[in-house]
Amino acid sequence: MKFVNYSLLAILMLVTLVQTGCLSGGAMGTAENLVEAKDYRAAIEVYQSVVDTEPGTADARKAQLAIGKLQIEKMNQPSQGVKAYEAIIAEAPESDEAAEAHYRLGKHYYYRQKDFGAAQTQFDTIVNKFPHLDLSHDAHLMLAKSYEEGQKFEQAVEAFDSFANRNPQSERAVQALVNKARIQRELIKDDDEAKRTLQYTVKKYGRIDAAQSHIEKAKEELTELNASIPKPDNPEDTQIGRAIARQEARRERDRPRGVEKSPIVKSKVVLENSGFGITADEVMRNFGGQAAIAGDEQGSYHDAELMIAGFFYGDEDYRNAGALYFDAIARAEAEKAKIDPYSYLRLSICYRKLGMHQKASAVLKKAASKNSKVIDAVITTGETQYTNEEYEKALESFNSVVGLNRNKDAELYWLIGKTHEKLGDYEKEKDAFEQAVAKNPEDTDALQSLAEVLHYRLNDRKTAAIFQDLVEQKRDSFIAMKTLGDVCFKHGEYNKAQIKYKSATRIAKRLLENTENPVEKRTLTHEYVYGTILTALSSFKKGREADAQTLLDTLATEYPEHSLLPYAKGEIALLKGDEKVAVDAFKEAIEKDPRVDIPVIALGDYYVSKGYNDEAIALWQSYLEKDRYNAKVLRRLKPLQKNGE
Repeated sequence: MKFVNYSLLAILMLVTLVQTGCLSGGAMGTAENLVEAKDYRAAIEVYQSVVDTEPGTADARKAQLAIGKLQIEKMNQPSQGVKAYEAIIAEAPESDEAAEAHYRLGKHYYYRQKDFGAAQTQFDTIVNKFPHLDLSHDAHLMLAKSYEEGQKFEQAVEAFDSFANRNPQSERAVQALVNKARIQRELIKDDDEAKRTLQYTVKKYGRIDAAQSHIEKAKEELTELNASIPKPDNPEDTQIGRAIARQEARRERDRPRGVEKSPIVKSKVVLENSGFGITADEVMRNFGGQAAIAGDEQGSYHDAELMIAGFFYGDEDYRNAGALYFDAIARAEAEKAKIDPYSYLRLSICYRKLGMHQKASAVLKKAASKNSKVIDAVITTGETQYTNEEYEKALESFNSVVGLNRNKDAELYWLIGKTHEKLGDYEKEKDAFEQAVAKNPEDTDALQSLAEVLHYRLNDRKTAAIFQDLVEQKRDSFIAMKTLGDVCFKHGEYNKAQIKYKSATRIAKRLLENTENPVEKRTLTHEYVYGTILTALSSFKKGREADAQTLLDTLATEYPEHSLLPYAKGEIALLKGDEKVAVDAFKEAIEKDPRVDIPVIALGDYYVSKGYNDEAIALWQSYLEKDRYNAKVLRRLKPLQKNGE
């Protein structure tokens, strides 16, 4: 009876509100009363009336937020609630309500679904798109926690670190750094990095009263690690502290003499929100503002900002440095003044250090489009860092400009590979060198480096020998061209992959036409068919589905009973998203010729991609009974068996 009464009340009040023209405010209040009375269905009806009658408004979006919350938290309708939040994001992606929707989706995935990858996407979006909102700071911490729960410990460390950089004066920054050290020590098992983090925390925050409980914990951790406990920094001992002191002394010196420097003219530039949480004007007030800043040689206001930004940057205060770089660059661009390309790089690094990687990339992309020297400046910086054994910083520099100029990408990936070699991460080293080869298959430095990491550090001597042959220009073999095509295909260079696969196919066909040996004919026919299929798949990935199908149809006419034809059908089906057809086709290929590993690997890889590890293990173990030393199958099987122990 209570439900009926409230529902009737809601309808009557809605009629009244519509008639008086006060729908949204009064309706929202009515809905809130219904929520308190636990009449959630009636409340949703009232909220929906606001959505329907005031489409596109903030009130409608707030009502939609309320609907989503009720559906997830009270009605046990999570899919409907998710749709409500997604509708807000689709309709008004830049609105504050969209930020709130992202946050609620993130918490839903984190707490209810335990889908930490999906949660990371939502929280990361807020950090990058809505840095001006207080909500973004909470999202930043949730992002770090999502990485930790998802066992992405390196990313969790980076997220806690960037949160501390965004909030340098906050007690929560200290807590974030303590969490960073905890992950480094307990989960990554890197005591040296944990020591450095804890020592940095004590040095930077040791004088802050509100942080003392965290500082004491950090000191206890350092004692357990048998590490020295540093003295807290004196703010006046930093670069920026000394700069402020000099500026104060100069103002004090000039005041009695009545000397006033001509104020540097400040341009009238209207700036967008930088995302650093502080304006350049607020930072510059410590130096007396624009009227008080003057050197012996007069310069522009943005020159002064850049100089002071350099002090903050040197002290690793990326928040204040970033605000100044952002402001200075905008003013210089408005005045059409020349600006050092390194300023763009430093602004990008400031964003990256605060966790705003999307803004970091946008800065460099925009700068590179205006000034090609920006990329060269980044590469030079990375090379200097590499020489100085600052390998993590070098990686950050090189990665920041990948993709901005295709002509530079092969060089950048090669540098990234060399840096990973120094860090001892040989799988990443191999991947980077593969990327370099994919970008430029004729780059002998990249081919040589790839051969070396495979031979000396990953013990894949067979594949290493193929790349060494390529270095020595021994390219007239099916396996050499096919292997080169595989690298290009793996890293999305489908046009280059198609060219290499075609070369491999031509080599196989030429040899096939010139042999009478039955064993050689069988092997070369297999290579020709496989090369043609790979060429077709590359064509399909380029968006030329008709060309791919023509190739396969021709092949089916030439070799209608070949065991790899069902495999080709399966690969095409996967690309089209028809998984059932793909699985059936792979199984058909295996039945036609159980000795061939190609469909066995394809089917096993599909199982792994879907999380069906037991099926993949059973499939590959069964195959190894026939070919016990198959390196490609063993390389896939061993990690699965290890994880299953």
